[in-house]
This record gives sequence, structure tokens and C-alpha cells, in this order.
Amino acid sequence: MFLSVITPTYNRAFILTECYKSLLAQTCKDFEWIVVDDGSSDDTESLINSFIEEKILDIKYVKQNNAGKHVAHNTGAALASGEMFVCLDSDDQLTADAVEFAKQYWLKFGSQSVTGILAKRGSIATSEPICGTWPIGLESSTMFDLCNKYGFSGDTVLFFRTEILKEERFSVFEGERFMPETDLYCEIDKYGEILLVDRVLYLTEYLPGGLTSKYHTLLERNPNGAALTYYKQLCMANSPVLKAKYALLANMYKFIGKKSNKVVFSKERLWICLTALPAFLMKKRLLKRFKSGEKS
Repeated sequence: MFLSVITPTYNRAFILTECYKSLLAQTCKDFEWIVVDDGSSDDTESLINSFIEEKILDIKYVKQNNAGKHVAHNTGAALASGEMFVCLDSDDQLTADAVEFAKQYWLKFGSQSVTGILAKRGSIATSEPICGTWPIGLESSTMFDLCNKYGFSGDTVLFFRTEILKEERFSVFEGERFMPETDLYCEIDKYGEILLVDRVLYLTEYLPGGLTSKYHTLLERNPNGAALTYYKQLCMANSPVLKAKYALLANMYKFIGKKSNKVVFSKERLWICLTALPAFLMKKRLLKRFKSGEKS
């Protein structure tokens, strides 16, 4: 099997049918759909079971206690049997040719020396890209360099080699239900660069109440995960400016964590930023010390 499509979901029965329809429309059916229900209280289970009863797609459904999208992602990776892995959010869709294009592209250009394929996201309404353009002539890059060295910004879709995701999982902290995606991407970057594809393969529409709409609030409410993610970026940074930036952010969220998730006032934040500047000089020690308190 070429692809495992993982959909973490929480109380999204009202929109999951559109996600399902985009999979039905695929021109290549060489994939499985793994739906990880993160403790939904709506009709998600009965809806997915109705899809399974249609016997059109290879569907796996698993329900877990509410723990957050990152834990659901880990669950999906453990169940995945495809050569490649892609996360399809419950309110999003794949373009009709996404699986076929990714498969053919991977057969032609994929190898053990790269981590996967990075393509563009587009708007459900217009199909136009909702991200920047790749740097001219750049065919592959680590995800960290793409953003921090080449200045790329915007939303993408990532097809990873599943074997990597069997080894690398999102970090998990007790009592925290959100983890930035960069936490995992920093680990995947260690395996090599990802192939850049100038094509929209994923369509999205940001709904009220989605993770994107409240990203910064989630960081403050889940400060240990935020701090670890910024420490990882600190360790990857290769310029004093980037090192200082990630040291500031890591120490700020570490401070918030010690304040029992209370929002830190602006004056306190300024103080933390100023005192965190020397932190990048001892980044490896900081990461080791911080990770010693990580729960998994």
C-alpha cells in the first residue's frame, strides 16, 4: 500500500462527510484512511461506521480518550501500514489527484535519503495556494531551513515516509492537549531534506474553533510543549539572531509553565526576554535539562 491517510478528529461529525467525499473522489485508491477519534461526544463514531459499511474505502477507526491532536497523530502513525503517511484534518480535503500525483512523484524522485514530499495547500473556495512560493531553483530542503533560511511562509501538506513516523512521535506532556507541529518536524529534519513540489494537493478552510484560530492561546495553555519546541529550534539555529529569538521564546514559555499556566503580564514577558539572551550560549545543556522533565 502506498499511502496512509490519518485524520485526527474531535466533534467534527458535521464536516467529516466532505473530507470522506474528497477521498472517494481520488483517482488512485492505493491508500487507507485511519480516523482517530479524540474522544468525540457527537455522532462521529456512527458516521464513520456508516462509511465503513459502504465498503468502498479501506477505513480503520479508533477512539481514544481526549488527549489532543498530537496524541491522535501518534496513534495513527502506530496503525499506519502505507509506505507514506499524510495527515488530513477533519475539516480539509485532498485534491482529486493528490494520491495519484504523490505516488507517481515518489516513484520517480523518492529515496531513503529524503523524508518525503512537501506540496502546497490551497483554498477550498478557489483552489489557489495559500502559501508563499518556493525559492527559485530549490528542489529540496529541511523544513527548518525552508522557513528560517529561505523565508518561506504559509500552509503546506507533508507526505512523510511512514517508517520515520514509526520512530519519531510528538512529545507528550501530562495535562497538556496541544503540541506545535514543529516539535515533530525538528526530529524528522534529522533524517534529511524533503522534496518540494510546486503543486496544490490539499484544500483547506479555517473554521471557527479550529486549532489555527487560537494558536497563541494554545501555546500559553500548554507551555511545556511550547518551551520544548522552541528549545529544539534553538538547537537547530545557526545564527546568533535565531538563537536569541528561540532562547527568548523557550524561556518565556518555560516561565509560564512555572506560573501554572497563568498568562504572564507584558512587563514580566519583557523581563524574561531580556534575561533569556545568554541562554543560547548553553543551548545543549538547556535542552538536556528540560527534556529530563518530559513525560512520554
